[in-house]
Formats: sequence, C-alpha cells, structure tokens
Amino acid sequence: MGKDDNALISQVLRGDLKAYRTIVERHQARVFYLGLKFFHNPEDSEDFAQDVFLRCFEKLKTFRGKVPFSAWLYRIAINLAVNKYRFNLRRLLEAELDVQTLSHNYSPESKLLEYDLKERVREVLKELPDVYNVVLKMHYFEGFSYPEISEITEMPVNTIKSHIFRAKKIIKDKLAQYIRG
Repeated sequence: MGKDDNALISQVLRGDLKAYRTIVERHQARVFYLGLKFFHNPEDSEDFAQDVFLRCFEKLKTFRGKVPFSAWLYRIAINLAVNKYRFNLRRLLEAELDVQTLSHNYSPESKLLEYDLKERVREVLKELPDVYNVVLKMHYFEGFSYPEISEITEMPVNTIKSHIFRAKKIIKDKLAQYIRG
C-alpha cells in the first residue's frame, strides 16, 4: 500500500511535491464522486476536485493529525461543495426568476406584486440559518434524498428531516404575513 497519509504529508511539508501527487491519486476518486453528487456532471466534478486539492495543499500546514487525513480532506471538500452549490443555486434561482418575470404577460401592477413576492422569498431564504438553508435547497431544488444529504453532510437523517421541517415552518410563518398583507 505504500506510505500512510501522515508520512506523505510530512514529505510534502518538506517540499516533496511527488508525495502530494500520491495523496491526490489516493483520494481523488472519493472527492470526484462527491463533486458528482453536487454538480451532476463530470466536467464540473473535475474542476471541483482540482479546487479541493488546491485548497488542501494551501491548508496542509494546518493539518494536525487529530483526525484521519481523509476525514480532514473530506471536510474541506464538503465545505467547498456547499459554498459552490450555494453560489450556483443563487445564480440559477435569480436567472430563473428573472426569466419567469419577463415571460408573463401581466399588468404592470401584477408584475410589481410578483417581483415583490419573489424578493421577499429571497430575503426569507437568506434569513434562514445556513444549515437549514443548505439542506432545504439540497432536497427541494437539487432533488437529493435524505440519505444522500446525510452522506454528504454527515448529519443523521432525522436531523435533516427536522431542519427541513423547521425551515419550511419559518418560511411559512414569514410569508404568511406578507401574503395576507
């Protein structure tokens, strides 16, 4: 099997870049697979994996060995995936909402009310705690199942269900006032 990750990390920190190549080769399949779960295509997953290993290399000196390297690397990957996912989802939602608004043939007043409601929904989503926001979007916008979200976030399925339930309640409560007027 060769050297363990900790020995390779020591070599990398002493300037041996070939040792880092070994680390990448050892862990790239798992990181790539995580990228596929988030981004659904090989090209974006490859870009994601490159970003993860670049970030890992930049932060390698902060690795303390308290957890296995693979867990530390996977945490970096999860954080990067969630951040990219949020960014991509935000862009997608904004583009989709803009297209929908332009495509409807309503009166100016109706368009204004629709725009106001969409802006309020965006505001409410931003107000959600991050953990609620992420699991809600993963489930409803990306179609991840509870077990898939659990695998990606390392949260128990029941915790994910609870977060989604609470997020929906917050959204319902905040929008109910707005809709009733």
